[in-house]
Amino acid sequence: MQPFRADRFRIDRRTLLKAITLGAVSAVAPASATVRFQNDKNIPPNYLQNRDIPGFYIRSAVPFEGVDMNVWRLKIGGLVKSPAALTYEDLFGFKRVRQVSRLKCVECWSAKAEWEGFSFQEIVDRVQPESSARYVYFQSADTYYESYRLDELLRPRVLMVLRMNGQPLSGDHGHPLRLIAPYKYGYKNIKYITGITFTDERKRNYWADAGPYSVDGTIQPGIDHPLDYNKKPLPINGGEVFHFFDQRPGNAIPGVTEKNTAEKP
Repeated sequence: MQPFRADRFRIDRRTLLKAITLGAVSAVAPASATVRFQNDKNIPPNYLQNRDIPGFYIRSAVPFEGVDMNVWRLKIGGLVKSPAALTYEDLFGFKRVRQVSRLKCVECWSAKAEWEGFSFQEIVDRVQPESSARYVYFQSADTYYESYRLDELLRPRVLMVLRMNGQPLSGDHGHPLRLIAPYKYGYKNIKYITGITFTDERKRNYWADAGPYSVDGTIQPGIDHPLDYNKKPLPINGGEVFHFFDQRPGNAIPGVTEKNTAEKP
């Protein structure tokens, strides 16, 4: 038997477009309908892979074993005065905040969660970017990559996430570190982050190279099919998606500041 190779599972354009079409269908199907992404029995059971599960779908670029925390470091460099290689423990030294926000996918679904982490300003303060650094490029353990303007990452409610719904991030959701930018589509919200590079020019992102999605990725007005409300179609205005049935966080937790969740797009 040949050994399993994750690179065989890169998605070409035809496969991607088929997935988008099926995604739109599954988002409006009854809750009892057969889910689209099932575990592939040819992939080792210890690998993370795409799955449609109740409440929050799981997506990654390719099936992979997850992050090896024995060697993981968050490497930050490029046009900065103080490059860094941070351990997982180092990240908990940043001022933490939490918020409830909704991840909106281009596959026509959304799901909310309570996220806890730190603002990107903490990274900026730590490494001190040069004045010419106007863009930020992210790299991921699952071969994914993403890019932002620096000013986009400094907007309110953009969060570098360590915990989800009161628990450490799971492998499915991006352990040890992921980004949540609620006003951007889900594909911009990179998981399994391993590297952050400050640059003076805009780099592309994974889905702009592999499929029909824009580098910008700002959520556009349209119809949303939230997974946590019986997939009932609802109109959205674009930008960050709020629904009237979203619950807000309750009491504060020690050492954590709660961001303003009443903000509207």
